[in-house]
Amino acid sequence: MIFLNNFPKDYKNRLLYIALGLIILLIILYEAQGKGDFNVFVSASRDLLSGKNIYEIKYNQWYHYYYDVVFALILVPFSYLPLYLVKVLWLILNVFFVFRIWKIITNWLPINDLNNKIKTVFVLLSFLFIFRFLRDNFHLSQVTIFILYLTLEGLSMIDKDKKLQGSGLIALGINMKLLPLVIIPYLIYRSDWKSVFYIISGIIVLSFLPVMVLGFDYNWFLLTERWKLLNPSNQTHILDTSERSFHSLTTFLAALLVKDSGDSYALGLKRNIANISIENLNLVINIVRGAFVLFSLYFLRTKPFISRISKVQKLYEISYICLIIPLIFPHQQHYAFFFIFPATTYLVYYMLWIYFSPNINENKYHKYKKIGFVATMVISYFLTNSHLILGQFTDYYDHFKTLTYGILIILVLLALSKPNKLPHYRDE
Repeated sequence: MIFLNNFPKDYKNRLLYIALGLIILLIILYEAQGKGDFNVFVSASRDLLSGKNIYEIKYNQWYHYYYDVVFALILVPFSYLPLYLVKVLWLILNVFFVFRIWKIITNWLPINDLNNKIKTVFVLLSFLFIFRFLRDNFHLSQVTIFILYLTLEGLSMIDKDKKLQGSGLIALGINMKLLPLVIIPYLIYRSDWKSVFYIISGIIVLSFLPVMVLGFDYNWFLLTERWKLLNPSNQTHILDTSERSFHSLTTFLAALLVKDSGDSYALGLKRNIANISIENLNLVINIVRGAFVLFSLYFLRTKPFISRISKVQKLYEISYICLIIPLIFPHQQHYAFFFIFPATTYLVYYMLWIYFSPNINENKYHKYKKIGFVATMVISYFLTNSHLILGQFTDYYDHFKTLTYGILIILVLLALSKPNKLPHYRDE
């Protein structure tokens, strides 16, 4: 029904929607053919009912199951269906999640202040920026889109005073993959203590809910085994170079500061600027993580415990928080950077409004700023989408961690693009 409410009435746009829907369906049917990571999830759900340690087994020869027990239990009925059919259903659900993510982000932006031509450019550029990560998540049947959906839908519901429902969604996301955990200190800063209480309660309930099916001892065993796998103090999470496609700060700093970081896929090209011990690397990583977390105060732009802010300010804050999530957590693959979607969408809107609106002041200084901003956006786009644009050099991109450089450029652009220049900034 949500899709029908947005279905256009005029004939031409209706045909466009139908054509777009058919293209998406064909993409889904094609992408569902490979194994992807969903095979890992379904295999873990089968092993769960057999009483196995699903956090010790390596699926598809290489990969651990990192998600929670609840997710594995939910997938149990689907483990009896053909994997292809399960993946098709999951990818169709992901189309809905992307649709809702887009609606929530644009609800926080005054897009109606753009004229129709600029609005069309806004939509196209927003999805062009994120296309690589969108494709990666569909290709691998990943859960990143779902986690971002749970985070944004939860925050949207909390804004609408549906705190219990919204907190439940965020708790589910945290329990599944920990990534939305940073939303808790954000809500504390915004003085939403009730939501914080609901989220923490939800995490506890979801952690012990499988007891009803698995029993207390087996469930507790799985909780402790999962923690062993996720424990950030593990040396594997400090160097974090066991896979070429890792791109979080832990991987980036290990590649930059350690000569022999244990990366068996590294090319014979120098990339480190120093050679420090593992202990010092761990210290540097935690200092840098702390700096990124503290830098969030710059984006919050108000004193603590002030809850009333404008929608565009809300998006600005959430954009930064989502942007740093795949940076500060270890063991993050390229598809995790779908979390930059709010930030890149905000930046595209900011660029179009500030530099391309009809009422802009086209002086020489403004012209140079526009050229610089657009050029930097283009550079960040190529750094984050290089795997898709010129895939033959993928080994070099992963070796030098160009994706992380692109994300850091986006972070700088976001810091420079303050929302007080946008319309409705002071509306509450």
